[in-house]
Amino acid sequence: MLSTRILAAVLLLALAPVAGGEAAAQGTLTFVVGAGAGSVFDRTTRTLAKHIVRHLPDRPAVAVRNMVGGGGSVAAEYLYREAKPDGRTVGNWAGDLIHSQIFGGKGVQLDTRRFAWVGAVSPLHPVCILTKASGIGDLAAWSGAKKPVKLGGVGRNDAATNMSRVLGATLGLPLKLIDGYKGPVNVRLAAGSQEVEGGCWYWQAVKQAWRKMLAAREAQVVLQAMAKPHPELPSVPNALDLAKSEDARMLLMYGVHDPARLARAYSLPPGTPDAGVAALRKAFADTVADPAFVAEANSQGLEVRPLGGAEIEKTVKDLFALEPKFIVQLRKLLFPEKPAGEKRGAK
Repeated sequence: MLSTRILAAVLLLALAPVAGGEAAAQGTLTFVVGAGAGSVFDRTTRTLAKHIVRHLPDRPAVAVRNMVGGGGSVAAEYLYREAKPDGRTVGNWAGDLIHSQIFGGKGVQLDTRRFAWVGAVSPLHPVCILTKASGIGDLAAWSGAKKPVKLGGVGRNDAATNMSRVLGATLGLPLKLIDGYKGPVNVRLAAGSQEVEGGCWYWQAVKQAWRKMLAAREAQVVLQAMAKPHPELPSVPNALDLAKSEDARMLLMYGVHDPARLARAYSLPPGTPDAGVAALRKAFADTVADPAFVAEANSQGLEVRPLGGAEIEKTVKDLFALEPKFIVQLRKLLFPEKPAGEKRGAK
């Protein structure tokens, strides 16, 4: 059943081989992307695939497969159960599955601890953006708001909703979630009609979806949440600096920061030999430092702020070593028994 479902979801596009028959005989390097063609996951992976072959000794042929479905779970399942652990299949699926496994989310049928990690071209960067019409011009005004600020979300456990919950709980921000939107563009449209007053998402998506409102100063980013400010947001307050207790800081780290680091990480199937993992990590590190790759990625509006495989591996291990109290608190925030806010259009 799984094979049929996966094959039905596959769109295969092979990039032009960069070596002849000898390279092909040693096996094509295949990237499996858990998102559709044209997505940021897809564009980043195709650019990486094009350049990484120059940094592998055998210069293999390379292909990219899009395996769409289940928020990345179809691609992850393929890597976990069907891909050969020979260092020739690399996965790029949403790291939310790791959170789901740790905190008891439904539908996770694999052990994400068994994957080997290659690296990430760039972590995502969580931010909250509010409209000028909301009357909330900065974080101080939000903290002191007399009524909850209405934020748009996508689904019960999507990244935008999750980061809103964690940021609100840890920083004491009054907010009301309204979910059911399809993505940051739809939240922006709802904000333009004053159906909501903003939302929390990743800067990489926000700066595109909200570009016109940002340029017209009809909206502004009032909060970010990573260990370091984004280079494009040097003066925006950082949630990790504002946490009033160590527990609040840890909840931000585990509930917002770490998922953003894992969201676009590249992985290898369980059982991939250490030598194969090391070879791909080195090739990845060499590629993301390659000026030709960086230039092409930047020309497409893609960020290159890489994380190494060892960094990703440590992040995963730390999440699975969470103290029970944090697991309990984050489970309530991320996987509540009842929805955390209203549905779009609810009366």
